[in-house]
Amino acid sequence: MKKMRKYLFFTLFLIIGFIANLNAQSDLEINKVFEQYGKKKGSVLVEMSREMLKDYNFTYYKSIVTTNNKEVADFTRRCLTVDEKGAKKVKQVVSNGVVTSIYLQLPPKDNYYRLILFNETTSPEQKMTLIYIESEIDSEEILNFILKRK
Repeated sequence: MKKMRKYLFFTLFLIIGFIANLNAQSDLEINKVFEQYGKKKGSVLVEMSREMLKDYNFTYYKSIVTTNNKEVADFTRRCLTVDEKGAKKVKQVVSNGVVTSIYLQLPPKDNYYRLILFNETTSPEQKMTLIYIESEIDSEEILNFILKRK
């Protein structure tokens, strides 16, 4: 009986964790990028939760990288335009009138700091990267951590 309770508790814990991760960036427009292009050819989608991110002090990480697909980059920029309302723009790079990099600090949600990073390069090939991070530490600390690692 005790073993059964432990099993049920563990299963419930996993289900709650899974549901929490599903909800992580669901209120953001960029979620559409992950949903629509995450499993398409030419895309690499990475999603990690708390257990794998202990060493980085992140609670959730999701990224997508696409190659030679300008449509995804344009769609992502449109989504970022919606998500940047109410966000603090940390850094933005515009080249020839087009946003090529942006770092957004989003308002905290459920006691988690949130950060969106977007970058597009065109040389030697067109490559778009979109990263969403949640953490219990301030998003400025996250950004400093990321920039130091480069």
